[in-house]
Amino acid sequence: MPLRVSIIILNWNNWQATIEAIESVHRSNFEDYDVIVVDNASTDESVKKIKEYSVGNIRLTSKYLTMNSLNKPLHLFELSEGEAKRGKFNKALYRKIDPDRRLILIRNRKNYGFGGGNNVGIKFALTVLKPDYILLLNNDALVAPKTLSRLVESAETLKAGVVTPKILWARNPHLIDSAGGEYSKNGYSFDRGKFKPSREFNNREEVSTVCAACSLYSSRTLEKAGLFNDRLFFLYYEDTDLASRIRWAGEKLIYEPSAVAYHYGGKSTKGLEISDLVVSHSLKGHLLCAIINLPKKYAPLYVLGNVVYALYNFILRRKIKAVAEGYLMLLSALPRAIRERNNVKRKISEEEFSRLLILKWRAF
Repeated sequence: MPLRVSIIILNWNNWQATIEAIESVHRSNFEDYDVIVVDNASTDESVKKIKEYSVGNIRLTSKYLTMNSLNKPLHLFELSEGEAKRGKFNKALYRKIDPDRRLILIRNRKNYGFGGGNNVGIKFALTVLKPDYILLLNNDALVAPKTLSRLVESAETLKAGVVTPKILWARNPHLIDSAGGEYSKNGYSFDRGKFKPSREFNNREEVSTVCAACSLYSSRTLEKAGLFNDRLFFLYYEDTDLASRIRWAGEKLIYEPSAVAYHYGGKSTKGLEISDLVVSHSLKGHLLCAIINLPKKYAPLYVLGNVVYALYNFILRRKIKAVAEGYLMLLSALPRAIRERNNVKRKISEEEFSRLLILKWRAF
């Protein structure tokens, strides 16, 4: 029986990018997959436009997908958040339709952020569709035709918990966006190889974290380590937190360079790289993730790292309100973070977990 992958694409006010992401998956050579779009309570015409796309009324253009025509109609399975949670779904009809001619759309009641929005889709997939793997794909990311096959092959060969591809910067694919991730002892998380030439980082290897813009998670691993912690993380560091908990559970994170994805970056946040929202949630997420996952011996480093980030934004960017809001959220969340730290399933030693950690200071 062929292996099955459920692809979760989170949409928020950017239906054009989401449709491109769907089309890239539908051009995959993988045999059995699901595409689940989770709309995070968009306030634009996203749901309407995705429905128009499903009946073939959207003209598509993309330099990566070699298309400039109306798409073929799809069979759309539309569910409310409540229906998705109850598993109300015509599975018999769904299985009769070819993977590239079907689409699941789940409408969330409100915006749950990155982790919470993805969790709705992941839970639906795990309980109703029961795939072997979950692929998280940002709506501003695209996969090459062989990406799914190569990610699954690597996961099966190495019995990996997570496999991530070589993610190229879609605005200039000669440059790398992420070749797996690096987690620093000071709590900072980095995209490995960021803006290095795409010809580099060609070795398959274990990494300490991954970019959730495009990563393949074993269903077995998610059931073992848990999903995104949406009670603590709305934006930023939720993928590093999940990756760290997966490592603590004794599972490996593998970078697979033969699989390729493209990531625009910034589309879903509308270029808000230095907005108050980004600063406050980054400040909060950085320290919460470190408290939950990093060994206590690194506490001086990650506390210092958080203070450096706060001072940089407070003094140089003049983000006084954002820094204050970030620390207010942080103080409110600290008791839960301490409880979460105690609940992490640690199957490996601190020495083994620390083996892949680096010490690197962020260049702001």
